[in-house]
Amino acid sequence: MKSILILFTCYDSNSAYTASWARSLHDDLVKQQNVSCFLADAQYLCRSGSALADAVERSDFVVFYGHGQRDKWIALPDLPTRSPGVASLSLIDASTVGVLQGRKVYAGCCWSLYGLGGSYVAQFPTGEYLGYNHEFGFESRNDSFFRDVVNPSVINFVNGDPAVKVVQDLRTEWAALHAKFFSGSLKSRPNAPFAAQLALDNSKRIGSRP
Repeated sequence: MKSILILFTCYDSNSAYTASWARSLHDDLVKQQNVSCFLADAQYLCRSGSALADAVERSDFVVFYGHGQRDKWIALPDLPTRSPGVASLSLIDASTVGVLQGRKVYAGCCWSLYGLGGSYVAQFPTGEYLGYNHEFGFESRNDSFFRDVVNPSVINFVNGDPAVKVVQDLRTEWAALHAKFFSGSLKSRPNAPFAAQLALDNSKRIGSRP
């Protein structure tokens, strides 16, 4: 039995889309045999003492859909309504990356491949961390096409593909989506040129550690 922990955030328009992707991924994974899957809103899990560590301990894979920076996954951002001097709330950062406990990691967020990913492999040299080395992008009016590249890649990772193969396949899939928006079957979609560029950027930014 493989166990997957899916963490998501949902506090702005972009994370609302990726939260819906996380729910769709959960729905697809629970249909598989010999798979258990726990879906959790990151902002609540990281506020509850040892809840995050306990959830990771029971998992073989950790998937995060939300916002990231080079050295952290963000549970809640800096907000004007928060108390002065109160910074964004990290779900996991370079100082707490040990909470991942060497689990296989899929980071569906911006920037974290080298910063947080580097901290992860420093502690867990035999682990696998898959993510993006720059901004991850999608076009909101075409978000389902981006979801349908991302979610199957997570499923392939869970079903045994090593991170390096998932990255190779993602590069191919992102390039194919770029072609569809640029000159193919999706070229008449709203904002197709912008969507094409974002897909191309994703193809160049996806990677894995080590």
